[in-house]
Amino acid sequence: MVLFSFSLTTCAQNGSGELVIPLVFHIINNDPASITDQQIIDAVADLNEAFSHSGPYASGGDGVNTGIRFCLAKIAPDGGNTSGITRTNSVLSDFDSDLEDDRLKNLVSWNTRQYCNIWLVSAVRNEFLTSFSCGQWSRHHDTDYGTYDTSGSYTDGIVAKEFGPSLASLMGSYLGLKPTFVPGSCDNTNCEIDGDGVCDTPPASVPGSSCTAVQNSCNTDSLSGFTRNVPDLVSNFMSMSGPCINSFTAGQAAKMRINLNNGRNGLITGNKCNAPCAENIVANFTRDNWMPKLGDVVHFTSSSTGGTNYQWIVDGIPTGTNAPGLTLTFPSTGYTVVSLKVFNTDPTCFASYTDKVIVNCGVMARFTPDVRQIASKEFIMLDSIMFTNKSVNGNSYQWWMSNDQGMIPQVVSDVFNLNYIFKKPGKYSVWLVATNGSCNDTTEIFKFPVFDPTADGTIGLSDVHCYQQTKIAATFSICNSGYAPIPTSTPVSFYDADPRNGHANRLSTVFLTPAPVAGNCCGSFTGLIDANRSGLNQLFAVFNDNGNGSLPNTNLPELSYINNMNSQSDFQFHVTTTPDSATLQPGDSLLLNVVAAPDTVSSYNWSSEQDLSCTACDSTYFVAEYKVYSITKKMTATSNYGCYDSAFTVLRVPPFDDFRIHIDTLDCAGEDSLHVAFTLCNNFIRGNIPAGLRVFFYDKAPFENQTHLLEPLFTTAAANPDPCASYNAFIQRPVTGKVFGVVNENLQNSTYYPGIFYEEVRYDNNQDTTLVIPFQVNIHPADTTVHLLSPIQLYPTVSGGRAVNFKWEPPQYLSCSDCSSPVSTPEARIEYQLTIRNEYACETTGTASIKLFSGGTVNIPNAFTPNGDGHNDAFYVLAGDEVKLLKHFSVFNRWGQKVFQVEDAEANDPRFGWNGLLNGKAAEPGTYVYYVTVLFANGNTKLYKGTVTLVR
Repeated sequence: MVLFSFSLTTCAQNGSGELVIPLVFHIINNDPASITDQQIIDAVADLNEAFSHSGPYASGGDGVNTGIRFCLAKIAPDGGNTSGITRTNSVLSDFDSDLEDDRLKNLVSWNTRQYCNIWLVSAVRNEFLTSFSCGQWSRHHDTDYGTYDTSGSYTDGIVAKEFGPSLASLMGSYLGLKPTFVPGSCDNTNCEIDGDGVCDTPPASVPGSSCTAVQNSCNTDSLSGFTRNVPDLVSNFMSMSGPCINSFTAGQAAKMRINLNNGRNGLITGNKCNAPCAENIVANFTRDNWMPKLGDVVHFTSSSTGGTNYQWIVDGIPTGTNAPGLTLTFPSTGYTVVSLKVFNTDPTCFASYTDKVIVNCGVMARFTPDVRQIASKEFIMLDSIMFTNKSVNGNSYQWWMSNDQGMIPQVVSDVFNLNYIFKKPGKYSVWLVATNGSCNDTTEIFKFPVFDPTADGTIGLSDVHCYQQTKIAATFSICNSGYAPIPTSTPVSFYDADPRNGHANRLSTVFLTPAPVAGNCCGSFTGLIDANRSGLNQLFAVFNDNGNGSLPNTNLPELSYINNMNSQSDFQFHVTTTPDSATLQPGDSLLLNVVAAPDTVSSYNWSSEQDLSCTACDSTYFVAEYKVYSITKKMTATSNYGCYDSAFTVLRVPPFDDFRIHIDTLDCAGEDSLHVAFTLCNNFIRGNIPAGLRVFFYDKAPFENQTHLLEPLFTTAAANPDPCASYNAFIQRPVTGKVFGVVNENLQNSTYYPGIFYEEVRYDNNQDTTLVIPFQVNIHPADTTVHLLSPIQLYPTVSGGRAVNFKWEPPQYLSCSDCSSPVSTPEARIEYQLTIRNEYACETTGTASIKLFSGGTVNIPNAFTPNGDGHNDAFYVLAGDEVKLLKHFSVFNRWGQKVFQVEDAEANDPRFGWNGLLNGKAAEPGTYVYYVTVLFANGNTKLYKGTVTLVR
C-alpha cells in the first residue's frame, strides 16, 4: 500500500499548520429563516470533525486527519464583517440540477476563487449512475453534488440539502476527489491515473451497498501495492456506502491538499476566518417580494444588530438615507444588487449584507422529468417520460420537442404535465414555454437519449464436451444487449462447420429457448447435440436461426445479425502420453504419464501390461528388461462424459552390452596344450556375463590368412551377475607362440560351434592377445664362489607358469631338497639340478654351480679320512680367491710311488683332490708326500710341498 505524508505549507494555515477554507452558506428556501445560524455553525463543526477523523468519526474505519479545516467566512467580499450565511426566499429551493443549476446559483454566489460556496436547498431533482440490467432500470435520484471547477465560474461549489457525512463527501468532490469506484471497471495498471487516482484506495467497480456486508468487486488490488485482494472501502466518505461513511485515507488527504495548494490555492491565500474589526456588528435585511416583476415596489427591511448607522447601496451606488429601511421600484427587467453596510462611529468598521434582486415579467417556466433516459420504439417496446410542470404564475404552456432523427423543433403538447410516449429512438431535446398571456418564460433545454430497445442477441459457447463418443454436450449462453426481451422459443441451430461457407451440416434438431432473455441480460442453456460420428472437434452455434437459410430467417428483429454466431473447437477428449517415445538401457525405470483434456478421466487402461508397474492408472513405471527389444504401450482413457481416446508410447532398448576379454595367464599343459586363465567383462553399467557367451582362441589375429582356431571353443555355462568374471580353459598349443582371444565373435565360426551371439554397442574391443612363454626355471645364483662352509640361498625364477613341485639334486649340503629356495652350506664345490613341475604336469630343469675358497692364501690339510662318510673324504688344496690355478698337484707314498696327479686343476674342489685310492683300491694308511705348484691371479707361481697322513 502506498503511504502518504503531508508537506504543510505556510499560506492560509492556522496555528496548528492546517489548511483553512472559508465557507459561505447560501440558504435557498421558501422560509430561509427556518434554518438557524446555529445549525450552520454546528454543520461546520461536524465537517471539521469529519476531516480531522475525530469526534463521532474517530471510531470508524482506518482514517487520517487530513490537515484541512473549515470556517464560516468572517470577511465579506466588500471587506466588511459577515456571518458567512446568506438567506434567499425562492421556489428554487426545490430545483432540477440539469435544468436549473445556473438559475439557482445566479441567485447568489460569492467569488468562487476565494470562498467555498455551499447552496443549501430543500430538494434536488436529478438522476445519475443510470443502468439497465436484466430488464430493469437502476436509477439513483435526487443527489447532492459538488464541483471541482478551478476556472472561477460562479457555479462552482456545493449543492446540499443536508449536513453530516454527506456534506463531507461533497466537500471531498469539491476538493478534487473522485468516488472510490468506477462503474463496471477494475482497471488498476497505474493507480495514480486509473480508478479514483488514489493508490491507497483499493479498486472497486460498484458503489458501496451496505455498511456491514463484505464487498470485494475487484481482484486487481495487488497491482497498486496491496499485498493481497482486500474488500472494497465501506466507511470511506467517497464510497457512497450510506450512513457509515466516516473517513478519508492518507492518499485522499494528500490529493486534496495538493489541489488546495494548486488549482484552489485562492481559498487559502487570505485569512477570511477572522473579522476585520472588533465591533460585534451583524448586517442583514429582508424584502417583501421574493420574485418582483416589472414596475413592482419592493420594501427592504434591516434585521441587523450591533450597529447604529446604515448605508444602502444599489448596483454600487449609495442610495437612500441613514435608515434601517429602503423602498425601490424596478422599472426594467434584469437583476439589481442591493447591499447594506451597518456601522457605528467608525465607518471603516462595518458589517455588510448583499442580495441580488431578479426582476422579470412575472412568469417562471420550470419542469422536471421523472427519468432521464429510456429505451422506446414503436412495435418493439414503448416507454414514456413524465415531465412535471413546476412553473410559477403561468396559465398556458407549450411543450416543445426535437430530435436528431428529423424531428424539427415543434410544439408537441399544451397540457400542464406532459407524459410523452416515445415511438422513435434518438437524441431528444425538450423545453417548456410558460405564459400568462402577456409574459412568456422559457426553460433551459433538457437533452436526453431515447435508446433503440430492439433486442440484439449473441451466443456464447462456454462448456462444450464430447459425449458418448458421437454426441456433443454444450452449455451455451444467449446474451441480449438490447432492451426488449428475447422471447421464448427463439431458435438456435448447430453446425459442424461455418454455415456461411455453404458446406456445413446442421446437427440434430433446432434448439428452442425454453425461457425469455431479458434486456441487457444473459440466459444459460444446455443441449445434447448428436453429431452421428466421432471425432467432430468444432461446433458452430447460430442464434435466431431456424436452419432454413441465411439470416435473418425468423420473425425476431435484432439490431444486428452479424454477431449471432459463435464457435468452439478442440473440445474433443484427447489423450497424450509423455514421453511418446524413449530409448532406455536394461534396468532403467521410466515414468509414463497421461495428459487428458479437456475433461476429467473416469478410467485408464495401459496395454500390454509387460514391464509396467500398473495398468489402470494415470502414471505407471516401465522397467526395461535385460535384452534388446522394442515395445509399444497403448493408453486408452475414458472421460467422465463417456468419450475415449488412445495414445501410444514407443519404448526401445538398443544394444547395450560391451564385452571385453583379458588373457590373464597361459600355462604349459602337457606337450601340446595350454591352460588359459582369462577374464570376461561387460562394460555396460549394469552389465553381467550371460550364459552361452562364446570365446574363441586363435594362433593369429582372426582376420589374418591361415589363422587356426585353437580348439576347443569356450562357452559360458551359466550367467554371472557381476560385470566381470574369471574363467579357465585348455586349448591347443600354438606353433606361432601367440594366443588371440576373441569374445562374442560374430565374424566367423558362428555356425559350427554352440553358443549365443549377443548384440553389442561396439565390437572393436572384443579381443586380447598374449605371447606363449615357455615353462622354464633359472636358479640364482647360477654359478658362484663362496667361502668354505658359508651358507648361500638358492632362488629359482620360473617363467611360463607357476611351479607347484620342486626337486633339488643332489640334496648334499642343502637345507631342503623339495622346497623352492633352499640354503646350501657346501664343504666342497658342488653343482645342483632343480626339477620343477606345474599344476598341469609340465616339467623343466635348471642348474646351479657353487665353488669354494678358504681363508688365507694356500691351505693344505695334513690329514684326511677317506671312509665315505661325506666328511674329509678327499685330500685337496684349499686356497683364497687370489689363487687362480693349481698348475701341478701330485702325491707320493713312502716308496716314492706316485699315487695321485692332476694338472691345471682348481683349488677348493674335492674333485681335483686324492680320494685315498691307489689303482682303484684303498691305499694303506700312513704318511704321504705331496708337491703343489700354484698359479696366482697376478701371474706368479709357487711350489708347495709337505706330507699328509691318510687315516683309516
